[in-house]
Amino acid sequence: MITNREEVLENALRVFAKMNYEKASQVEIGKACGLTKAGLVYYYPIKLDLFVAVINKYVFGMQSVANKFRFKAATLSEFIEQYIKGVEQTMRKLISLLDDGNNPAGCSFNFYYYHLMMQVRLYYPDVEEKIAGMFRQDYEFWRAAIQSAKDTGEIRQDVDIEDTAMLFRQVFFGLSFEQSFLRELDIQRLARELRFVYSLLKA
Repeated sequence: MITNREEVLENALRVFAKMNYEKASQVEIGKACGLTKAGLVYYYPIKLDLFVAVINKYVFGMQSVANKFRFKAATLSEFIEQYIKGVEQTMRKLISLLDDGNNPAGCSFNFYYYHLMMQVRLYYPDVEEKIAGMFRQDYEFWRAAIQSAKDTGEIRQDVDIEDTAMLFRQVFFGLSFEQSFLRELDIQRLARELRFVYSLLKA
């Protein structure tokens, strides 16, 4: 029997990602955890509280810039390479968490994670500002790197910081979302696209 709160969260993550909040009963989640419903209720009496705890850890926690990208880069070129590594490491970690041998819909594990993120918007109480803050962190991360590259002459002086940050971010997000419907994110393709955008900016 599982007696560790962290294991409960990890198993609940898989249930919410592969089913959804409405379908995932406490009995179903308890079963995935090796617990009775009463055993699950000991840790999280209300299903919404469990869902919020899962999302705080595996969405807002894992996607925070501080946790996802722990590096300092001297140039925008270095920043891009380190950003790619951070994306890959996060993706591998998520796959290892979600891949328990159970894939009911035959989807990529990236897709299950996006499915979970859609539920955040639907079921997490008063979440709009938290989501906006999560996205804002990433844009600010890009803006700072692009501004530094402009200040040092690494990229052209006519480059618009805001538009360029948006372009880099949307290349990543768009490719990641699109490819999740078929397979996991192709990291080499992502690297190629981000490097191409960079090549257009160079001084």
